[in-house]
Amino acid sequence: MIARIKHLVGLLTGLMLATGAMAEDLKPVRIGWQPTTTVEAQVAHTLAKTDILERNGLKGEFIMFTYGPAVNEALISGAIDVGFVGDMPSVSLLATGAPVSIVARQSVFRGSILSAAKSGIHSLTDLKGQKIYGPYGSSIYRSALNMITESRLQPGRDVEVVNMGFADLADALKAGRIDALFVWDPWIELFVTEGLARELKADTSLTMVVAMRDDYVKSAPDLVERFLKAHKEALLFAATNHSLVNDWFRQPEPARRLSPQTIDTATAYDPAWKAQKLADIRLAFSPQEFERYKDIARFAQQLKITPVLAPIEAKTNLEAARKLDAATWPFDPSAVKISR
Repeated sequence: MIARIKHLVGLLTGLMLATGAMAEDLKPVRIGWQPTTTVEAQVAHTLAKTDILERNGLKGEFIMFTYGPAVNEALISGAIDVGFVGDMPSVSLLATGAPVSIVARQSVFRGSILSAAKSGIHSLTDLKGQKIYGPYGSSIYRSALNMITESRLQPGRDVEVVNMGFADLADALKAGRIDALFVWDPWIELFVTEGLARELKADTSLTMVVAMRDDYVKSAPDLVERFLKAHKEALLFAATNHSLVNDWFRQPEPARRLSPQTIDTATAYDPAWKAQKLADIRLAFSPQEFERYKDIARFAQQLKITPVLAPIEAKTNLEAARKLDAATWPFDPSAVKISR
């Protein structure tokens, strides 16, 4: 009996030592994310609250930022290793010469031009002679100017485009100080649902990307692949557990105003939100998406948002993303452990 007890103690001790060794072998990754961007935030919450990163040999530290430029600053300074960033902010990031590469597309989301519900603006042509407000340099900025131009109006001549940050934008709309604005989800869905605004036109091709510091990429040969594998698994878990993950979405203070239904409706503009298997989720840009990305860089330079043309082709490496998109591996979302 004593011998058997000693044997069991030995086994348990060995298991504890092995577990400790495994924990020490996990590669740390510092992730910068934003709490109110659909799909992106659901992925971040899933990576933070499950064992998916650990399954892929990684240990996450999550740093929340309220907007994209702050994620850019953290990437440049080395405060984070990976950042989830919008397409236009990522163009601005690359134009600085930052030691960062784009390793995957993350998601697509909706951006729209809205008019205040009490205004007389019911179509884009009604914007003639009006002011429209929104954040310069945001992902929706380029789309808003394109939508105005496509309506045969000239931004700056027929329509005055006024730079306004999101916090001021929301307050101004609620106070009735502005009649037209451009913004992104889930705020589009919230403003329309609350009866504050009507949607005039939408662009559902706005894109989030995964940016990674070059020194972090070089720190381990398969690091990008491991992180993107975890990312893909996290998105499938989120897509098959809407209610749970949308409840997580609402935990940070900036997102508490949003109902689960508002979050779910806004997130559904990304086809991956309906994913049932890993093959339904794509990490690499399609050729058309990549052309759009390069066009954003040209637009940013032309409007002097960036001082130089961002080196999109030179600083985008989709090798790991394409490899994982073509691969299959066993992953059961129901087997994922919720760790927090």
